[in-house]
Amino acid sequence: MFTFCRTLSHRALLQLAVLGFCSLSLVSGASAADKLTVAWTAVAGSQAPLWVTKDAGLFEKNGIDAFLIYIDGGSKAAQAMLAGDVPLAEVGGNATVVARLKGADILLIMGLTNKLAYSLIVSPQIKRPEDLRGKKLTVSRFGSNSDYATRKILLKWGLQPDKDVAIIQIPGGQPTRLGALQAGQVAGLVAQPPVTAIARKTGYPILAGPEDFGTDYPTTPVAALGSFTKEKPDVVRRFVKAMVEGIHTYKTKKEFSIQVISKYMRVKDQEALEDSYAFFAPLVPEKPYPTVKGVAEALEELGAKDPKARSARPEDFVDMRFVKELDESGFVDQLYRGRR
Repeated sequence: MFTFCRTLSHRALLQLAVLGFCSLSLVSGASAADKLTVAWTAVAGSQAPLWVTKDAGLFEKNGIDAFLIYIDGGSKAAQAMLAGDVPLAEVGGNATVVARLKGADILLIMGLTNKLAYSLIVSPQIKRPEDLRGKKLTVSRFGSNSDYATRKILLKWGLQPDKDVAIIQIPGGQPTRLGALQAGQVAGLVAQPPVTAIARKTGYPILAGPEDFGTDYPTTPVAALGSFTKEKPDVVRRFVKAMVEGIHTYKTKKEFSIQVISKYMRVKDQEALEDSYAFFAPLVPEKPYPTVKGVAEALEELGAKDPKARSARPEDFVDMRFVKELDESGFVDQLYRGRR
């Protein structure tokens, strides 16, 4: 097409017509892909499926011109969604559940990590949970997954958040909060690989691991505005298809995936990157249904203070249809055929 245009442009009599023809061709090509802004919310390995999908060109393959934007923390991302700035986000489930309880039109359409996959990193002076009394722990933002996980583990140990242990917000990603720990500003933080591996290597112990938090939980779902799924279901359908292909790439192309994680997290430590991949890749489901059991867990915790949470139905917080369509079509099974 471009050769044809270039050749005709030398013919003076046809110049104007050709320029119009070429412009029309370029506009048509540009409009073929639907532009879509998608947020990610944590500088952590749990976000890798979205990054891999983008860098593997799978959004473009499915007719989507995806622009990825980082928004620090699930609660802030939920606010951006409600403002109409972002229709889709790889976000912390706690923030979206809270938002929907308050009447927000947000639904979980995919589940990328359905376990509360955190560890609690502490200063070397902290030897046991009781040593946290009177100290400070840091989270990204109140209402985020990190906030939920921090409060959950403290309550499990019989410590009252905000009373026995102060919880402070430090936006900027898990590496930033690790820096606050290293500077002595706080006594600990909940984090995920590769930050956990970096912490261990630099002498900071892990006081609690994922097995201590151990529960179904919408740690890393993809959330969508309900209005967007109704107005543009085909765009959402192609987005989910691209993500399912991206998950396949993530789980089957380790070296490429590690390079992508390194790029987005700006981490060069190969051991930490390997640790991140080994930790998260098995947790990401081939068929990424949002977790109803995880939403039920979140509602149970929220119900201690919010009467609406006690009467809410977990099924009302998820939209299974997009993953279900791909599953029932045999598309996902076909991707993994030969590996089983």
